[in-house]
Amino acid sequence: MPTVPRDWAEPFLKQARADLHAARTLLGSDECASTFCMLLQMVYEKLAKAAYARAGTFPPRSHKAASHLFVLLQRHPAGKQLLTASPNVQQFIAELENAHPAVADRQTPPWPQLEYPWEDAETESVMYPEANLYLVRRVLNPKDRIAVDLLKFATALEQQLEAIVP
Repeated sequence: MPTVPRDWAEPFLKQARADLHAARTLLGSDECASTFCMLLQMVYEKLAKAAYARAGTFPPRSHKAASHLFVLLQRHPAGKQLLTASPNVQQFIAELENAHPAVADRQTPPWPQLEYPWEDAETESVMYPEANLYLVRRVLNPKDRIAVDLLKFATALEQQLEAIVP
């Protein structure tokens, strides 16, 4: 029998939890900040795909899933409350999503990205995430709480996803 959308919900949620666990272990690591960002991008993408599946829609085969998750969260009181409690997280997640290589490469010129080096068109030099990606610098900044906020939001979302999207 072919799979239905809800068949995908639990596997995506469980994998999001595994990725979230890995991200937690990297919090505060100065040498793995880009990997931390990459894991968080994957966490939010998988949480979004789990939500799609729970809602009865096959998850998109795209890395632009997390931004659609916010639309779904706005429709549910608990989801709205999560978004209200973490206002700076939504923009950062959208930026993480846009830094995914499959998304960043489609921009003209190609945007800086997670995972791989890229060429800076202005300086004509090769840049790489750990040293040059703005999102990584934010995560490393001890005055910026974004890393902790992202983990708290992801944890709350994974714990409440089944209630938000029954």
